[in-house]
Amino acid sequence: MIPPRLHATLDAVSVAALIAGPSLLGWPRRAVRPLALAGLGVAAYSLATRYRRGSSGALTLAEHRVLDAAQGIAVAGTALSEPDRVIRQAMMGYAAFSFAAALLTSPEGPKGVPLPRAAWAPATRRGDVWELAPDLAYLRLGIVNVAFIGTSDDWVLVDAGLPGTAGAILSAARRRFGNVPPRAILMTHGHFDHVGALRTLADHWQVPVFAHPQERPFLDGTRSYPPAAPEVGGGMMATTSPVFPRSPVDVSDHLHDLPVHGSIPHLDGWSWIHTPGHAPGHVSLWHEGRRVLLSGDAIVTTRQESACGAAMQMPELHGPPAYFTSDWQAAAASVRRLRDLDPALIVAGHGHAVAGPHMTAALDLLAHRFRELGLPATSRYLTGRGGA
Repeated sequence: MIPPRLHATLDAVSVAALIAGPSLLGWPRRAVRPLALAGLGVAAYSLATRYRRGSSGALTLAEHRVLDAAQGIAVAGTALSEPDRVIRQAMMGYAAFSFAAALLTSPEGPKGVPLPRAAWAPATRRGDVWELAPDLAYLRLGIVNVAFIGTSDDWVLVDAGLPGTAGAILSAARRRFGNVPPRAILMTHGHFDHVGALRTLADHWQVPVFAHPQERPFLDGTRSYPPAAPEVGGGMMATTSPVFPRSPVDVSDHLHDLPVHGSIPHLDGWSWIHTPGHAPGHVSLWHEGRRVLLSGDAIVTTRQESACGAAMQMPELHGPPAYFTSDWQAAAASVRRLRDLDPALIVAGHGHAVAGPHMTAALDLLAHRFRELGLPATSRYLTGRGGA
């Protein structure tokens, strides 16, 4: 991790390099002007940054890291249209430096519990669909999963993926169920990576959308989620989380509350469990007879704060993605509640499905030592470290 004082020094060097370097190298104006403006931007937000606790400034170092990452994106975007190869490579190199500065200043993030590859649940893979049983499968959509529960004449979709994934979900559903639409779409919660295709799918299939009553404001267009917490650390996903969408979707014309007694419409044997923390109305799904748990984001099986972890899905057991978790006391209680179910199989919203003794041991460890293994070192939503 780059110490704050070194980060401040690197910022000063960046300002000088961006403002003076291109001119001294004789670069054309088309490259000199945007880089000089970028340098002035770095100077402005650096002067406003509190590099050390107790120092003055409008920006925290966590917010500064977000601007470093945004600057890297902007410079990389400018480089793509630069015809001179040497200039283009230099600009891409600076963009990579900005990303590295943002990443290496990031705190460690929640530790989680490593899992061996042997903890992956046995599954038959068909494209991006992983079939765990004849009536249970999940589809990986980049960094997030959606699940299919049921058979060809009676099935339910769980969550709706990222924006732009409606086509992939519809194609996977047709391969699995033919032209039979689901009986319903069931939402674990309403964060952007779970509702991206919800409007399109609900309109296409003309089916009800079920969610917990406390999640309704985020699904009927009336309320946005709280701001992200990039200060939780752990990697680029956390660093760039302030740019992730927080605004609600509006599927009020399809929306229904889940039954208060815990049953799930159209899913015999399954029940829903309120597992708040990551979102107020977050729910997990449980089949007691088979001890199968769809944990949503209450428990995930990869390091979601890291872009590498989210993309590669290296097996680890974690609590909810830290950058969007707004109630850590509730999140810890939800992990313990799910541990007490003693699941044999966990299908999470992020990461591979896991099962077996390694999973059981990791879940027990995470629940018992959540203060140490599940919490970030810092978060605007973490009141002390008690209560979790």
